Amino acid sequence: MEGIIIHIGWEYFIGLLSALVAMAWYSNGRFTALETSMDWLKKMLLELKKSIDEVNANTDAEKPREGKAERRPLKQQTLW
Repeated sequence: MEGIIIHIGWEYFIGLLSALVAMAWYSNGRFTALETSMDWLKKMLLELKKSIDEVNANTDAEKPREGKAERRPLKQQTLW
């Protein structure tokens, strides 16, 4: 005996095929919702901007202002 032979009726084949299609459809919906949600990226960028602003504020506070020309603050743009 060299191999395993499995006989599957057409009813079981259609059932297995439909189960595979249902699993693919369900998982596709879950992955699509995960891919289209950009809230995590927005939060990450806002936290990064906040930490950069805090570091800049701390370094500006430590530097002496004497003898330096006043510079205008940069215009901030919103992401969304």
